[in-house]
Amino acid sequence: MRKKLKLLVVACLAVVAGTLLFTAWTYIKMEFASSAYYSQQDKREYAFYTPELIKNMPRITDHYRFEYGNISGPEAQVFTIRFDGTTDTSKIRRYLMSVGYQPQAQCNVKAECWLSQSNTDIVTLFSYSSPDSVVLQIYRSPYTE
Repeated sequence: MRKKLKLLVVACLAVVAGTLLFTAWTYIKMEFASSAYYSQQDKREYAFYTPELIKNMPRITDHYRFEYGNISGPEAQVFTIRFDGTTDTSKIRRYLMSVGYQPQAQCNVKAECWLSQSNTDIVTLFSYSSPDSVVLQIYRSPYTE
């Protein structure tokens, strides 16, 4: 009886340890990923990669997806949301203004650039007409001013 109990305890501990290792490994992989493509239904990736600015953003179409990119090592990250089937950015502009972002007169890319006094993120807003889509990106780096 004692051997069976010990065997049962060891088996339970092995299952718990395996579950913890699997869960930890999933987050370790996400932490060191160079990129990720996911939807809002991918709960773990959505919670891990998506900044609050994008989580709270109005969904301007029913067709949208998310991307994450880690560039130049862990020193810069790009968070993206892509909306398909529209070129109207008015709701996103209003949202950005409501949370303290201001449009900038100049931008290093052919897009609208937005900055906030509360952080160093650079937000860019693109609108494409072929195919119709709107893209918002957040560039985050400790080296941006």
